[in-house]
Order: sequence, then structure tokens, then C-alpha cells
Amino acid sequence: MSGASASDASGASGAFKGRSTPQRMSRRYHLFRRAMILLCRVLFGLTISGMEKVPKSGPLVVAANHIQYPDPVLVCMAVPRRMQWMAKKQLFEPPYTRLFEFIGSFPVDREGGGRAGVRTALRFLAEGWALGIFPEGTHKDDGTAREAKSGAVLLAIRGGAPVVPVFVGRIPGPLARLRGERLRLIVGDPIRLDENLRGGEAYREAADDVLRTIYALPKGDVR
Repeated sequence: MSGASASDASGASGAFKGRSTPQRMSRRYHLFRRAMILLCRVLFGLTISGMEKVPKSGPLVVAANHIQYPDPVLVCMAVPRRMQWMAKKQLFEPPYTRLFEFIGSFPVDREGGGRAGVRTALRFLAEGWALGIFPEGTHKDDGTAREAKSGAVLLAIRGGAPVVPVFVGRIPGPLARLRGERLRLIVGDPIRLDENLRGGEAYREAADDVLRTIYALPKGDVR
């Protein structure tokens, strides 16, 4: 699959957003989200904390940890807004293409520098969308944090958007459920970054702070 241009990605996104707007979910997406929440509550004892902290309107960067493949869907369950996702182009292969498009993903060609994807992301933010991104990139199997990438910080500053940190817990298996373990999704307070930040080192330091905030969320959750 060749890298999509910014205009191509934006056009493709427009095709699958349906009647969704930056402030309103389509009926189909709303039903999907509610069904997934109910299913995860039954199967995995899902708890969601802090959903009310998500700003109801305006541009938003949602930054989450990434430890397992279903994480994009889980973050969508924690954030009560229609989201758009930056995703590496290699994921857009059958049979997963339609799912990634449905949850709002658009392809980014990382090997080509990702400039087209950044332009598309900034356009979404300018329109007032919530943009999902994993600061660690691809998930790490042992659940530990990777070095943070600065993309979330760059997009938040350029797009004039706060960053909402989201912690995604590991999905418990059958034995873990018998031990009482639950799937936890925790939303933190929005982070306002200094709009005067400039330079790679400053961005990386801010990205590290965001990632530390994400992984600290379970410690402050009383559930």
C-alpha cells in the first residue's frame, strides 16, 4: 500500500465519518461504543474512571499507553466523543481495513516521514475533532513504557489543543477474572502545554511528562 497524501486521507475519512461531527457521534458509532462497553463489563468487569474530564467540544489530543492490539477500541470506549486516529499504513490490510476506518483511523506513512499524516491530523484539530495517538507508538509486549515520541506534543501545540491522558489496563484472562481482576480505563485531567515550546529536546521532555502522567493514573484511581 502506498503512502496516502493528506488530501487522500482527509477524503477517505470523510467517507466513513457518516453523520458524525466533531461534537456528535453518528448513531451507528454510538451504538457500537455502547455495545462494546456493555460487552466488556460483562466479560472483563470493565470500569471507566474520569470520563467526565473529557472536554465536550474543541480540538483535543487523546494520548494513551499502548500494551495490546484492542487499545484503540478501548480508548474510544473511555472517550465520549467521536475520535480520529493516526495509524501506520501497514495496518490497513484486509480483514481489518473496515474496522480501522470505522473507528476513525487514517493511514500515516512513517517511512515517508509522516508529513501528510501530520497535515491531515492538524486539519482535523482545526475542525475541532478529538485526535487519538499513542505516544509510545507500537505496543510493547511486557506492558512497560517505551521512550515517548514527541508527535502528540507537536500536534497539541500546533493545533492549540489540550492533551487528555488515558490509561488502558490489560484485558484480564479467565483466571485473572476469577481472581477478581478487572479491565480498567482511566481518564486524567486535560494537560495544557506551553505553546511557546520549541525544539526537539523540549518536545521530547514534554512527551516524557505526558507519558509519566499516563502511567501514574492508576495510582491516583481509588477504585
